[in-house]
Amino acid sequence: MTENTVTARPRAELATPGSAEEALFWLRDVLGTVARRDPRTRRLGPRRYRLELLAEACDRDTFLLITSWLGSEAVPAITSKQAYADDICLWANVARELGGHDRFFVGAITPGIIETWTKTQKAQGRAPRTVNRRLSVLTALSEYAKWKTKDQSVTSPVTKHDRPKVDPRDETTATPILEVTEFQAVVNAATTVRQALVPVLIYTLAGRVTECCIAQLHHLKTVNGERKLDLRRKGGKGRVWPLPERLAALIDVATAGRESGALLLDDEDRAMDRHAIDRLLNRLGKEAGVLPGRDLTPHVLRASKLTHMHDAKVPVEQIQEYADHAAIETTLRYIRMRDSSARKAKHAADAVAVYDHLVDRFV
Repeated sequence: MTENTVTARPRAELATPGSAEEALFWLRDVLGTVARRDPRTRRLGPRRYRLELLAEACDRDTFLLITSWLGSEAVPAITSKQAYADDICLWANVARELGGHDRFFVGAITPGIIETWTKTQKAQGRAPRTVNRRLSVLTALSEYAKWKTKDQSVTSPVTKHDRPKVDPRDETTATPILEVTEFQAVVNAATTVRQALVPVLIYTLAGRVTECCIAQLHHLKTVNGERKLDLRRKGGKGRVWPLPERLAALIDVATAGRESGALLLDDEDRAMDRHAIDRLLNRLGKEAGVLPGRDLTPHVLRASKLTHMHDAKVPVEQIQEYADHAAIETTLRYIRMRDSSARKAKHAADAVAVYDHLVDRFV
């Protein structure tokens, strides 16, 4: 392996398992592939390993630093590792366009570049949450570089003045919620048992899409006559979930006697990744007629389940535990949005009572 390229050879060809090369192969597989879109033609290019794209975008020392960072527990979740890799490639393009740097390195993005970039993002109508997330990647990388290199002069180019204000109560960008009847319509839109299992499993477990994608049949166990699923949750946390009898029965029919492989397969016997699940749910949502103008995503199902638990008067601490949220503030975002909507509806209805008899002659 050269210093700034990542070979595409299968890891089975490695002569020395456990070598530094093996570690890069592991990270390459974790980061996965992505198809870049041409900014001019908007056409998707061929799928490539994210690790290869990082190797091309960064100088040697920075590439090694970033692989150390993304491979560490500083970034525990696989989805975060992938998103950070994509954002670093984005910043490499910014460094090239605004800073004239052929390769990305720590320090390539200056405060002046940040100021220009944030103004451009605002002019293009980018969501404040998206801008903040991408700025946070630079801060997290700078902090890791400062720790890793023991160089106290390393600082983030991002300040609090660069970050756009994010309204935590902004419901226009919040995850939409399905009502119970709408979720039932989604399940009813499925034409095969494998299609039906996807929304049912995600909703029942309030699961994240990556957690369900990596679930394998050997994670299913029977303990004292009770069916259970060993689910690896965000951050690598292991959780054992007792399966309701009807869900276990649906899994048995969907897996049709298989003893190994992914729990979720599509109708062509291919293991479903997050993109396949997104496509399926989006199609089921359209056929069910839910969320007009918006896509049905796995996160909608997760948020819907947690909200339905709140509607059923489940204590917020239990909802937090079920969702596996580290902070209760994350759980409260779902509940506050739901309570806020109910309060607004009540106050609006109270207002109508004041003028109801006066508008009879108009409507």
